Amino acid sequence: MALDIVKLYISLISQFFNLSDMAVMASPSGPNNNIPLPHLPKNSHSISTAHYLIKILAEVHETVNELNAMEISSEAASGLRNLLESAKWRFEDILIGSWLRGRRDSSPCKTVFPVCHRCQHLLPR
Repeated sequence: MALDIVKLYISLISQFFNLSDMAVMASPSGPNNNIPLPHLPKNSHSISTAHYLIKILAEVHETVNELNAMEISSEAASGLRNLLESAKWRFEDILIGSWLRGRRDSSPCKTVFPVCHRCQHLLPR
């Protein structure tokens, strides 16, 4: 019964975040692809995306650690390890896609992060 619950947890998290090797390999955030990233508001930026992805990953990691501490079975431990690894790769992919989307959609960094007149010479021309 406990193993079934762990498998259901892995399945639900995997379905929600499209966690599979194939989903990570076929990234929707490629440079030539204009498909919107999943689960992200249109006006979000990479900093807020990173913040919330870290929070979600911490929650998943904490749950995986608690379930592994119960020592349900080696199959459950292996599945949870794979879930965590897949989540890390997928979240990295989402963050990179968000970063690239922000770079493509926004003006140069100097408008986002203004530089004082004494430091202008440090900016690339």
